[in-house]
Amino acid sequence: MITVDDLADRQSKIFDALKRRHADLDRYAYTIRSLRSLNVAQNQEYQRTFNGLYMVRRNASWRSKFYGLLETCKTDSEPKFVMVLDKLFKETGRIEASFASKLIATINPALPVYDSIVRINLGLPQRSGRGSDRIELLLTDYANIQAHSSELTKNLKFQELRATFDKQFPEFMDFSDAKVLDLMIWQVR
Repeated sequence: MITVDDLADRQSKIFDALKRRHADLDRYAYTIRSLRSLNVAQNQEYQRTFNGLYMVRRNASWRSKFYGLLETCKTDSEPKFVMVLDKLFKETGRIEASFASKLIATINPALPVYDSIVRINLGLPQRSGRGSDRIELLLTDYANIQAHSSELTKNLKFQELRATFDKQFPEFMDFSDAKVLDLMIWQVR
């Protein structure tokens, strides 16, 4: 399981990698800053930006349902992972923990993302199977990710890393601690 010490030990590589991914930081900023001012179910620029940032490789029908759900949920300041995961499953027939977490973390940037990079770095197993059993495992995993993210961001060493991030990327000082942590974890591969 990744620790703040791991991130601190790799901070030079992490920040170098983030500089190379500046376009992704710009994309993320756009998705967060534009969310409430646009109809994301209809705005093609927003969808292209989100798709590029999060590597959305689904068909038009799936994307239409996803962006419709994002548009519907964006007024809820505290969207629930379980609700979005369930709605995505009912709408698309797919269990999409990663995209469910990205949707709620876009609405509430204080929430962490659940994807393969985070899962691997936190030592969580890949979940397979169908239906409610898999969903229950994913819910437990997401709760663990939330707890670990909260623990890491409260650590003094993380706050030092955050200060370095803010100094190197002042235009993104409004990014949440959870997002900055996610960006750092993503650079550890």
